[in-house]
Amino acid sequence: NVRPDLRNNAFDQEKVASLYVALRRESANSGGVPIAVRHVESMMRMAEAHAKMHLRDHVRDDDMDMAIKMMLESFIVAQKFSVRRAHRRSFAKF
Repeated sequence: NVRPDLRNNAFDQEKVASLYVALRRESANSGGVPIAVRHVESMMRMAEAHAKMHLRDHVRDDDMDMAIKMMLESFIVAQKFSVRRAHRRSFAKF
C-alpha cells in the first residue's frame, strides 16, 4: 500500500504559494472564478495521487508540476473566452 508523503518538502512550496497569489489576483481582476484555499488543497491531493500512480513514497517536484498544470488548465478553461488568452500568457511561467 503506497501512501506518498507531502511533509518531506520534496517539492517547491514557494512555487505553490506564488501560484495561489497570482490566481487570486487574476480571478479578482477578471471577475472570473474565485480561487480559494481548497483549490491549493486539491492540487496537493492531485500531486499525491500522481506520486501514488508512480509508486513513490514522497511527492516530488514533477508530481506538483503536473498538479499545477491541471489546475491552471482547469482555471483558464473556466474563464470567459475573452480572458483566456491573457491568462495563458500570464501563467506560462508556471
